[in-house]
Amino acid sequence: MALPSGKPLHRQVDLNLLELFDTVYLTRNLTEAGLRLGLSQSAMSHNLGRLRRVYGDELFVRMPRGVQPTPFADGLAGPVRAALDIVRDTLGRAAFEPASSQRVFHVAMSDIGERLFLPRLLAALSSQAPGVLLHTSSPDLPALCDGLASGAVDLAVGFMPGLGKRFRQQRLFTDRYVYVADAQHTQMTEPPTLVRMRSLRHVVACPPGTRHAAAVEDVLTSPRVRAPVALRVASFLSVAPIVSGSTLVALLPSNLARVEADRLGLRVQVPRVAFPSFEVSMHWHPRYHREPGNAWLREQLHRLFFERAL
Repeated sequence: MALPSGKPLHRQVDLNLLELFDTVYLTRNLTEAGLRLGLSQSAMSHNLGRLRRVYGDELFVRMPRGVQPTPFADGLAGPVRAALDIVRDTLGRAAFEPASSQRVFHVAMSDIGERLFLPRLLAALSSQAPGVLLHTSSPDLPALCDGLASGAVDLAVGFMPGLGKRFRQQRLFTDRYVYVADAQHTQMTEPPTLVRMRSLRHVVACPPGTRHAAAVEDVLTSPRVRAPVALRVASFLSVAPIVSGSTLVALLPSNLARVEADRLGLRVQVPRVAFPSFEVSMHWHPRYHREPGNAWLREQLHRLFFERAL
């Protein structure tokens, strides 16, 4: 029998009544069903009466042992079970299974982030989640905000103060800027003084979507320092090869400087003039805070990089 149309669903049938129907149908016994549902015999009889009135059918007929469903109840059992399963699924979060997942995670990070994070992260994923793929990008700030909000970007990792408080964040580590120069640079045998900085020709990296360039240039071009900027480049990764074999110098995040110095034989010096330190963090939209895959990826990054030297 069809339910009345034109009325709100909650005025036509109570979800609790559907669970009662499903339990009685499974147990074929009102007493056992009542025990499972925590209902007294009188409550069971009352609610079963309501259910019978809703559907206009006897639903269950008493037998010497328990109850027997009517043909109508047999036809109702499958759809009711499916509906209850859907509701139960909404109450529990689907687990993320890294070993079998084929998910593509979209992560925003700068070129320096790719250089420092990806080798170790991919090594970890190859054993834990061999089917998971990473797609990195470096969008400008408006596109990054839109991507995080829409889910097109799962996570942003790096020094990104422009994202503000509308996004959740978790700090991974604090870094600082250090000088890099060719090992044969005669003016860089020790950390340069303020006077010497004014005679050194600086390279500044300006990756899109980050605040690194502003942080460095604000100091270099300040009235107190007045150090010349000879070259601006879009990528951090081009800085060390440019400095190598030249008289140019640059300020790089210390983690990148250490990696590049070992590779190219550069000299690393801690500046005597104070440059601001910066926090490298993970950023994500609050909508995805409890999304299992997003939470799993954040857990991996935290485990690999929290307060650890890169």
